[in-house]
Amino acid sequence: MSDGWVDRQMPEGDEMFLDHVGYFAMDLEHASDRLARLGFQVSAVNTQYNANSEGTLVPSGTSNRLVKLRRGFIEVLAATSETPLAEQLRLGLERYAGFHVVALTHPNMERQRERLVESGFAMQRLVNLRRQISAADGERQMAYTILRTEPGVMAEGRVQLLTTHTPDLFWTPGVSEHANQADALTDLILCVNDPAEAATRFSKFTARSLTCTGGLRAVLLDRGRLLFADAKSLATMLSDFSAPHMPFIAGQGIRSNNVMMTKRVLVDAGVVPAYADETLICVSPADALGGYLLFHAASVTEPWRALQSRI
Repeated sequence: MSDGWVDRQMPEGDEMFLDHVGYFAMDLEHASDRLARLGFQVSAVNTQYNANSEGTLVPSGTSNRLVKLRRGFIEVLAATSETPLAEQLRLGLERYAGFHVVALTHPNMERQRERLVESGFAMQRLVNLRRQISAADGERQMAYTILRTEPGVMAEGRVQLLTTHTPDLFWTPGVSEHANQADALTDLILCVNDPAEAATRFSKFTARSLTCTGGLRAVLLDRGRLLFADAKSLATMLSDFSAPHMPFIAGQGIRSNNVMMTKRVLVDAGVVPAYADETLICVSPADALGGYLLFHAASVTEPWRALQSRI
């Protein structure tokens, strides 16, 4: 990858990584089948809980299934009970089906909350997310601290920061092996009315620098990038592009260990890419749960800009 890509699963010090992207779905089973068709290994269903001040586990209202990559992961979320978080998911689905979560990771949520509030962002209280799993040594509890903006602060979706306290329980042997050779979550591209404003706001939110090349603005994290473009720019890049809602999270970049193997898996599944060559394969929203999925070779360090230059 390009300079600044820290090839490590967990951030250290003041590092901030692109941790995962989240889809909102009505039906977890259907969504998982669609991802499996694209060659991903998909986890079993996970029911999520929050720990209250007494340590009691209370259902968060959502469940998920995961695609764990060697670096980062993909989450599919569905509402499973009546809570404010579940209602937020249902309202998101009324706007459009697809990506709704931008999740970044940093080692210190308390300090990040202080920084963001001082910077003028309305933030929710820290959430202690918990999940029970069966491990080799018995029942174990996975632990996360999550920091979300107040609803409406970031119109692009649910933007959150998190710390994973039990990475050894999450990243277990074999979970990141995929038939399509997917290796790492590298980019998210967001479709917005004013790319300059959105990029500047996310730069402030992440305390990271931004660049502009070829009309695409990018916030550069210590691992991963957030890109911003308007609908006109995306329409010139993607022949089948249409905006289901403005703003929205349009697509993700996934590094592949072997693009030819990725293409073979897609062909065998009957998936016809919107674009494909020796180093890039772009899967349309109709085949990828409502958002573009851009597979790219490790040699392509800026996949969305590379796609832009080839269309």
